[in-house]
Amino acid sequence: MGTVRMELWPWLNRHEEHTGFRRITLEEEVMEGEVVKDFLDRMGERHRVFREVIFDRQTQELSRQVTVIYNDMLLELAEGLDTILHDGDKLSFMPAFAGG
Repeated sequence: MGTVRMELWPWLNRHEEHTGFRRITLEEEVMEGEVVKDFLDRMGERHRVFREVIFDRQTQELSRQVTVIYNDMLLELAEGLDTILHDGDKLSFMPAFAGG
């Protein structure tokens, strides 16, 4: 078992009454061989912001409102939701960017 560090940008924190509007970092245990999809599903059980804003547990897909950075690269450039997490990995959750 290892630990994954998660960074939640301020726009996500407004969904959690106790965090206010500041960027926060959480550390969570990761199971051996656990993929991002399973990790986010598990986080959805424990944290409202994950199930309401970040990850749809029924469809097993990321919200279109969020961009996930995995160890300084877009999650899609790794293996997407099937990326295997390792001890010391970092996941950053920020607003999806769009526009022209």
